[in-house]
Amino acid sequence: MSLFSKKEEKVVIFSPMQGVVTYKGKPAMGAKLERRLKWKDEIGIKDTVIADEKGRFEFLIVEDVIKLNAITQFVIAQEIFVTFKNREYPIWAKAKRGKALYDELNGKPIGLTCELTDQFERIESGNGMLITSCKWNEIKGRDYYEGSRAKGGS
Repeated sequence: MSLFSKKEEKVVIFSPMQGVVTYKGKPAMGAKLERRLKWKDEIGIKDTVIADEKGRFEFLIVEDVIKLNAITQFVIAQEIFVTFKNREYPIWAKAKRGKALYDELNGKPIGLTCELTDQFERIESGNGMLITSCKWNEIKGRDYYEGSRAKGGS
């Protein structure tokens, strides 16, 4: 098999994500969250969800079947912006390099909270850099991320 032979593979472009968006500690009811994903062209895809009365939101999984060869680098540009009170807040920017479910955070995020007034923090990981204002309670590999923050990752 050649290095240039392409093989079809099912990949996770964005894992399912549930969380709460807040503004000054209170639920950001009605906030519009827009997810922007790019992986195969400059246009990419966009979708939006609206936070409920408790600030809760949910993005569904995005998967695709793509052709990769041995020398292709898999990278997905992920961004989430929140529009609330006529202002746009970035809450998530990720260069996802893993193809599997929940590769974004080395495991399933539980207790994801995104405070719009918090600053972005840069978190280094083995599967791509994450810049976020979100926090999460329990996650496989969380100690790694907390250590990255403590070492000046912000």
